[in-house]
Amino acid sequence: MDGLTDGFWLVSDLHLGHRKVSRLRGFDDVDEHDRVVLGNLRAVPDGATVICLGDISVRRDADALRQLGEVKQEKSFRMVLVPGNHDRVHPMFGLESVLEWTPAYREVFDVVELELQVRVGRWLVLLTHIPAPEQVEDPYLTPALARWSARDGRTSRDGFDCTVHGHTHSAVPVRPKNVNVSLEAADLKPVSPSQLEDLVTRAVKWKH
Repeated sequence: MDGLTDGFWLVSDLHLGHRKVSRLRGFDDVDEHDRVVLGNLRAVPDGATVICLGDISVRRDADALRQLGEVKQEKSFRMVLVPGNHDRVHPMFGLESVLEWTPAYREVFDVVELELQVRVGRWLVLLTHIPAPEQVEDPYLTPALARWSARDGRTSRDGFDCTVHGHTHSAVPVRPKNVNVSLEAADLKPVSPSQLEDLVTRAVKWKH
């Protein structure tokens, strides 16, 4: 993924069809929530690479994949998924679920990987769904999820300048060495390449 000349767009925590999240985002109608989220995705330039950092839905995988597949076809996107803890293709659901759901996910997403290393400007960045609990307050972290959280990128052993994640549903986009691209932190919109570089630079150069 390091050779993308036009960069890539990032989005996380779509939660299509999820009534509770829709309400928390200010929508009384879950269908209206989905129209806004998908409409913002359609505003991304044709032919772009879009990386989703997980949670396309909650127990509505088939419906969400159908809708995302329609957007992909309309926009000629290249689409990548870093699965979240609500995506049935995530290994936390076990081998049977991964075997069952991988074909459907691969009809929409060209790549499905649990983590990705990318370059954002001059910075080496880890893309993941769940951030390192040592660095980011995560109200949804449980012992079962902790094993899937990102490594602590502050150490030289791990060597990442920054982690970009979703999952927390926080409205705060930047913390030291961490960028949150949950829709709550991005005005319900995908994050553009230029926006991402600015956010990562701020996270790397964070001043207390």
